[in-house]
Amino acid sequence: MEWFERTKPYEADLIADLNQIVKIPSILDPNTQSDRTPFGVDMARALAKMEELAARDGFRYGRVDNMVTWIEYGPADAAETVAILTHIDIVPAGEGWLRDPFKPEILDGLYFGRGAADMKADLMSAYYAMKYLADHEITLTRKIRLIIGTDEENGWRDLPRYFEVEGEPTMGFSPDGAFPVVNGEKAFQTVQLRFANQTTGDYVLRRFIAGSRPNVVPGEARARVSVPNPAQVQNEFATYLAQYPFLSGQSEVRDQEVRLLLKGVQAHGAYPQDGENAGTYLANFLRRFAFNADAKTFLDFIGRVVHDDIGAENLGLRYHDDVMGDLTLNVGVMRFSQNGQGTILLNFRYPQGVNVQAVTTQVQRHLGDFAATVEVWPGGMEPHLVPETDELVGTLSLVYAKQTGMYMNPRTSNGGSYARLLKRGVAFGGQFPDVPVTSHQANESTPVANLTRSMAIFAESLLKLAK
Repeated sequence: MEWFERTKPYEADLIADLNQIVKIPSILDPNTQSDRTPFGVDMARALAKMEELAARDGFRYGRVDNMVTWIEYGPADAAETVAILTHIDIVPAGEGWLRDPFKPEILDGLYFGRGAADMKADLMSAYYAMKYLADHEITLTRKIRLIIGTDEENGWRDLPRYFEVEGEPTMGFSPDGAFPVVNGEKAFQTVQLRFANQTTGDYVLRRFIAGSRPNVVPGEARARVSVPNPAQVQNEFATYLAQYPFLSGQSEVRDQEVRLLLKGVQAHGAYPQDGENAGTYLANFLRRFAFNADAKTFLDFIGRVVHDDIGAENLGLRYHDDVMGDLTLNVGVMRFSQNGQGTILLNFRYPQGVNVQAVTTQVQRHLGDFAATVEVWPGGMEPHLVPETDELVGTLSLVYAKQTGMYMNPRTSNGGSYARLLKRGVAFGGQFPDVPVTSHQANESTPVANLTRSMAIFAESLLKLAK
């Protein structure tokens, strides 16, 4: 019997359990943080629900510092552990939903709800893969441990603490990526630039705002400017927008100011080529006018130096690695206030052969003419690569090829998963190549058929790794 035929009968139960998890808005909540709920009450509820399922199904389970729950199958005294690295936290629902994001719904073969794609559905498929092995009392030599974190979407404070307490597993995979095997993940690092706020003369930049997170391409930017001829700015703005079919916007005059709104295309900051940065386009437009002092410096840096330069060539950072690809740059957050300061957050993704010191040194060298200060944000990660010759990579690749009929070489990613925390860790699933990516978006969804499809791939993979 094929693996998919073995797992298909579990579909109804899997969906019922998934519904219970999706209904819990497990979002970081500073207002309900405590020692017992370090990331908020709802996060604690989500971990408790997974532990309830583990108790029901007869698994061993435990918790570390109320940040991580682990669920285990296989010989308790086994010297080696195969880990499944997951997280139960999600990003806020945001706007634009056509249905309640915390009342899961199936429509036209798609399962809708916040976390459906990232990554509650894949967590549940992995859990049910373990359940299949346990239900069939399959004997293993290595133990399998499902590790469930609660801070992946924010500071990654959970799994490092888990490893301090429980030790590092022998090997593992995170179903928080894509099929087939992602055996390499680029480094990521955010660099903050600070500018002074002097803005004088006939052209005054009152405020400039674009972006909310360094790892997101801003889809919207706003500016307020005082100018001698507001009608001229409005006319030129309309002409500028007309040059780019992917841009839209509007302008209005209020309280002797021109207020500009420019809309681009939002995208994940790991793949800036998929977006159109509203902030750099708006700065690119404004720098044609005679702004002075720090406002001019701020607009010139964004609108000339880093605008439309995802390879960071203008910063002298163009770099290519034959295995991991190109260094990329996303200008994620841009702020300027007449009564505050100028701030820019640059998010770099870079392959092996580059390090954060080289990045910041080059940025600082280039900023000599801009009178800006450079600060490296904490929490960056270095490149991660597991050789294709590793047993882990080979086993997962073969299982995927056997079950799907498609052999695809392992690849590297601009994104990041918990797999990079393990020396022998890779991302494996649950995004299939033929499925649109809806993670972090309104109306997030995953195909219902892929729940047990992923379960089948995970179950056979775990069997071969832990047998």
